[in-house]
Amino acid sequence: MKLKVFLIFAVILSPLLIPPAFPGNGCDGLGGYEEINEEMVAYYLTKICEFGPRYTGRDACADAEEWVYNEFLSMGLKVEKFKWKMGGFEDSNIVATLTGDEYSVIIGAHIDTTETSPGANDDASGVASVLAIAKVMSKYKPIHTTHFVVYTGEEVGAYGSYLHARHLYENGEKIIAIINVDMVGYANTSKGGNYIRCFTPERAIWIAQLANEVAEKYYGKIKIGVEMVPNYPGADHQAYVDYGYDGLFFAHYDSYPYGHSPNDSIDKINFTYLAKATKFLYCLLEEIANKKISNYVFIREPREGYFYFFGRALFPIVAKNWFSRARGITIAIGRVDVVAEVDGNVEKVIFAVDGRMWYWDYSPPYEWKLNVLLFGKHEIEVYAYGEEIARDEMDIIIFSPYIRR
Repeated sequence: MKLKVFLIFAVILSPLLIPPAFPGNGCDGLGGYEEINEEMVAYYLTKICEFGPRYTGRDACADAEEWVYNEFLSMGLKVEKFKWKMGGFEDSNIVATLTGDEYSVIIGAHIDTTETSPGANDDASGVASVLAIAKVMSKYKPIHTTHFVVYTGEEVGAYGSYLHARHLYENGEKIIAIINVDMVGYANTSKGGNYIRCFTPERAIWIAQLANEVAEKYYGKIKIGVEMVPNYPGADHQAYVDYGYDGLFFAHYDSYPYGHSPNDSIDKINFTYLAKATKFLYCLLEEIANKKISNYVFIREPREGYFYFFGRALFPIVAKNWFSRARGITIAIGRVDVVAEVDGNVEKVIFAVDGRMWYWDYSPPYEWKLNVLLFGKHEIEVYAYGEEIARDEMDIIIFSPYIRR
């Protein structure tokens, strides 16, 4: 949601390979990524796999969560269990927080597995990466609040991330970016050992571009490039995107034939690659967690994931299945008011639908009484013009008449 400087990007029509442009030597962040090594990530991954298959709602999964909870506590982080219930399942996410300012960044991975898989790559590798990043970053003080989240329920419907995203949205959390880490422990080719794949929703292209800049900046030390491909909506970042936040997910480059099977075991893990990927993700997170925010805009009304009837929000829309694409969807019958919440000094706010400008507002409260003939699915966009141009957008299924004044 929406610190981002607005740039016009082309829609991703085909996979885009972004190689490192040159061997960069820049290492001028807070520091710490060099503390991450193979021994550290191997320790975390091995400990997680000792719990065996970690199916959501079962004892092994709960035991693994408890171990993660205590690991975060040992780092001096604030830790909580986010309990959830959905689709006949009940479990908890583990959320550790490094407190900064009012804006926040999330990096997460899922600890649950399918019923028979030890889940070494899917996704003990991601959890090991998040734990290693948290351990090192906890020694520093990034500007923005940073959440380290270990999800459950991913393999049964991405329930844990869905309900967490919905909770944060309902509480008005100002999230800059979400980084989901899902399968970053496998490389069996020379090219695969030097690339990480980034599944990118259109609204999060700025994060993917920043990832490429980070890869270039640290290439002399980490030696990893970024391949940006179109989004895959079945992972834990998607619920945040559905609720209007900017998120994407990272995975290894090489094809993995052992997923969701008993063969997804520790012997398949390339710890050299896992350490490299974790260092890169640490550097990316560090860049975002210290990114200057001049302007921030957020569509306060209409709300994501609600049913509206002539301007009134009647009830929230809850969707069980991620593939229904109904999570976070807003449906409106009749006209609605579009209200923008803005941080920073801005000259004006522009309201648009499907890329077509309709209304300018020069003073708060920034709002537009939508009076456009709309039927079907559309995109409402808001642009805040200040030192930078901040942007937010939302999908809405709306049946709205035009009323002549």
